[in-house]
Amino acid sequence: MKTRNKHKKEYWTFGALGSLILGFGLCLLVESGFMKHGETQDWQWIGLGTISLVLIMSGINFLFKSFESKLELKKQSK
Repeated sequence: MKTRNKHKKEYWTFGALGSLILGFGLCLLVESGFMKHGETQDWQWIGLGTISLVLIMSGINFLFKSFESKLELKKQSK
């Protein structure tokens, strides 16, 4: 059984990392769209777009983990 401090640390850590990774993934997604219409080869913007989607999904998963820790905190406080 995890302690209250452990859940609080997970809540803040995964929340911050999730927001950071999600934002970075969204920025890369927009950048790959600009690259698509520029003078780059196809594999470059496709690769960047794929990496950005992986980062977006990872950020969302981290945010879900943060929310799960918040729910555990609320359950323990009752």
